[in-house]
Amino acid sequence: LCPPTEANKVWRFSYNQQTMNIKIFCNDVLLVDIAPSDDVCTNPAYSSNWRTYWTLGVTRMYFYPDDTVSKQFCTALPVCVGLPASWNEINIDATFPVVKGTVLTVTCDTGFQLSGSNEVTCGQGTNYNYENEPTCVQNDW
Repeated sequence: LCPPTEANKVWRFSYNQQTMNIKIFCNDVLLVDIAPSDDVCTNPAYSSNWRTYWTLGVTRMYFYPDDTVSKQFCTALPVCVGLPASWNEINIDATFPVVKGTVLTVTCDTGFQLSGSNEVTCGQGTNYNYENEPTCVQNDW
């Protein structure tokens, strides 16, 4: 997931030295949950000796001022970033971005009734999977 959009960001990092699992949170949103491995540590400068560094433990993390990895990471992830423009009066039970495969419950604004699926599954971007496309129809009363 991409970092939250709030201007003030509180970052929290956790590291389990036994499993080498790394978790990174921003404003209590889990962004990264990964363990170093040969598949993950592919930088040629470190691919042969990543275990040496990660088994020592982590004492600090540093973001370089010219870091662009987080932006590349966000655009490479399969996430939904919003609803299709045609889905007027539709609400969902989540905050974007949402990870691909997440099932979302669909509701309508007050004064509208749901027609179609009441659940949709995040595909990517503004694409969703569903049985019948949800629409909100204005009540006649």
